[in-house]
Amino acid sequence: MEEMVVSPAILFPFLLLYLSAIQDAIVSPPIKIGWFHGSEFSVKQIFTDNHNWERYYYFHRREIRQVEKAEVEKMMSCKGPDRGCYVYYCPKCEEYHEILLGCNSRLCSDCGKRYTDQWAKTLSGKMFDVPHRHAVMTIPERLRPVLSKHRNLWKVLMDSAIKALNDTLSHALRKEVLVGAIIVLHPFAMDLGFNLHIHLLITEGGFDLSRKFIHKKFIPFRALRRTWQYQVLTNLKRALPKTKENAMLIDRLFKDYPEGFYVFVPKESRITSRHKISRYVARYVRHPAIANSRICAYNGKEVTFWYADRDGIKHYKTMCVDEFIRAIIQHVPDRQFKMIRYYGAYCRKWISKYKRYLSHSSIRQCKMEEFGDKSFPINGYQSINDIYHIQV
Repeated sequence: MEEMVVSPAILFPFLLLYLSAIQDAIVSPPIKIGWFHGSEFSVKQIFTDNHNWERYYYFHRREIRQVEKAEVEKMMSCKGPDRGCYVYYCPKCEEYHEILLGCNSRLCSDCGKRYTDQWAKTLSGKMFDVPHRHAVMTIPERLRPVLSKHRNLWKVLMDSAIKALNDTLSHALRKEVLVGAIIVLHPFAMDLGFNLHIHLLITEGGFDLSRKFIHKKFIPFRALRRTWQYQVLTNLKRALPKTKENAMLIDRLFKDYPEGFYVFVPKESRITSRHKISRYVARYVRHPAIANSRICAYNGKEVTFWYADRDGIKHYKTMCVDEFIRAIIQHVPDRQFKMIRYYGAYCRKWISKYKRYLSHSSIRQCKMEEFGDKSFPINGYQSINDIYHIQV
């Protein structure tokens, strides 16, 4: 009689469940009572705790994209020994100081916050010294499943936004102008649901054919809504597979939204000084799907976080760990996809033609200020010239 051989791969999920049951029997992880006192949890800790990611990956590996797996693995190794470090020698205290390297994963809240702050500081040196507006362009809920399935069409939304802006302002000014726009694509809602929308920093006006900036304080947003709708639906109709369902969806969205797609302009949307760019951009325009500070409770099985709606009212949402992991990783874009793009007068082709409108502070100066920030002190040495860098 032949012996039955059991593959270790079959036993792996049962082993994880067994270990989890033992852990629960010994001590049940306490729920963090931090609803009003901040959070001590991070996205990384939730993924690594209790083999949450390994268990989720085993049961859902067929539906997980390779880029999602790669970004999670990068995040879980953030500031770990495998990522390396910088070692600095301080001649004052005669000691070595170790700075662990981050992961730069699209999922890492710590690295995302740092990258956002760096980008916001350098941005003011790249922008034209003219007033700007912040606007948010949205799409109907019925389009979200289509764009979730066809992620290669996300750029169509960004291209449609700049075309709508140029057409709307050119019509309002009665001459052809080129708007400067920095466009940031967000695939997530505040409650971590899939809600593709666009944040824009746009110039109040545009450049005419003689390279002169024509100011237009009042931007006709009602006209922009209809132009935005036309550009999105027309471009998607060209790009989507030619099926009866897609054609019917596009036609129905034209009829159901006679006023155009929603364009939201925050109350504090006008930015008249480039010095306010950093603070404004970091808060409103570019941020990770969820900050660690929004996680208020985690007990090993469920995660609770808060979010504020458009009216500023705070809501709390609780998910099981698997649901939380899925909600986080679904927002990872395809590999090499740029979530931030420079359009119109800000694109490389044109920005050199309008140098006289650029801010005078250089990108290098912003970088040096960032390095010498008080958040990075080593015994009083704030400048890179004061620190000896030693390779290890």
